Amino acid sequence: MVTLRPIFSFLVKSTFLLLCCPILSFALEIKLNEKPIYQEPPVFVKSCPNGILEKVGEGDDTIQIVHLWGTPREMGKAHGELFKEEIAEHLKNISEAMARDMGADLSILDHVWAAAKPHVSPYFIEEMEGLAEGCGVDVQSVIRSNMIGEASEWHCSLFGAWGNATKETGHLLQLRSLDYEVNAGIQKYPVIFVYHPNPGQGHAFANFSWAGVIGAVTGISSERLAISEIGDDYDKANDTFDGIPFVFLLRDILQFDHSLDEATSRIKNAKRTTSLMYAVGDGEMGQARAYQTSHTLCNVYDPANLEPLVDTHPRIDDIVYWGMSWNVPAFDKPLHDMLQKHYGKLNGEVVVREILPTVRTGNLQVAVYDLTDMVVWTANARADGEKGPRNAYERQFVKVDMNSLFNREKPTPQ
Repeated sequence: MVTLRPIFSFLVKSTFLLLCCPILSFALEIKLNEKPIYQEPPVFVKSCPNGILEKVGEGDDTIQIVHLWGTPREMGKAHGELFKEEIAEHLKNISEAMARDMGADLSILDHVWAAAKPHVSPYFIEEMEGLAEGCGVDVQSVIRSNMIGEASEWHCSLFGAWGNATKETGHLLQLRSLDYEVNAGIQKYPVIFVYHPNPGQGHAFANFSWAGVIGAVTGISSERLAISEIGDDYDKANDTFDGIPFVFLLRDILQFDHSLDEATSRIKNAKRTTSLMYAVGDGEMGQARAYQTSHTLCNVYDPANLEPLVDTHPRIDDIVYWGMSWNVPAFDKPLHDMLQKHYGKLNGEVVVREILPTVRTGNLQVAVYDLTDMVVWTANARADGEKGPRNAYERQFVKVDMNSLFNREKPTPQ
């Protein structure tokens, strides 16, 4: 068993959580994000065979949107061609920085890949090979950047809310709040990749990622499924990299699954690796489920059986939620209190305006999914050289109409 991941777990829990919440006080100090939400449609930038690059947002809060068509290799090549210069710089910098922060060199990511490769579907390898070809880097650099998440942990927050919790609208609302290292520069090139696979290779889906990274930690599909994820180490004795990396497991949910039942079956039956918590929302069903998983565990939770059941993490009707990790009172309790405060009136703007800045979650990336209206509010951390607050939850959000992205037709060659 490769046991590299718990090394970074110690770093995260001993430094990150202290930095985020130096005083373990549960008294809520309400914070607001009053920046205007950008709602204009995307603007065309450039294109290549099998790919179109657009942008949405303004100034330093601009996000790239990339539409990809074709086979896995063709989509990967278009990805690489559209970000040729950015990827060559980005992959080297983030891989070296993350390995350094884990107290290791790049071989840590090679060890992870060696264990994972037998469990990785060929279409992921083909896409990474196409990406490397398109931008002119070696494929191992692409692979390393896609193993960073598996080798480390993403201490994050999530919830799914529906029914009485969102009674005013009746919508299914889901949070994916990513708290992670922001000094390595991962956030420099944020991209929403909209995949339009060939017939028989899945359906349209969006991966909220970064240039050069094809694995999914945040995303939504045209089948109205969305993903959220949190890393932990509650079963570290059984942690292993000998299985499918979670970023590919989650992407398979987005690309191939049609329902919450299918996603649950995929998670249960996968050869899982490390201690990870998920939420999957289903806009058709109108509900979400939460999952506590590891190599040996797969517990599925709804509002009636949600764990851990402790004073700082009580159950709430029609809501599943976790703050930062498994049983972290300094985040569970504020998140609970804010969900209760707005119970019945929860919507995307309430989450963006008040819940996120008050709970202080989502320093690297935030996505708030409305799986009924199929819109997403999203923001990314400030990169070096940019202006404004560092944390994504304090920055300007962009509201994206997902149906319009999924319905985009491939241009006819002139």
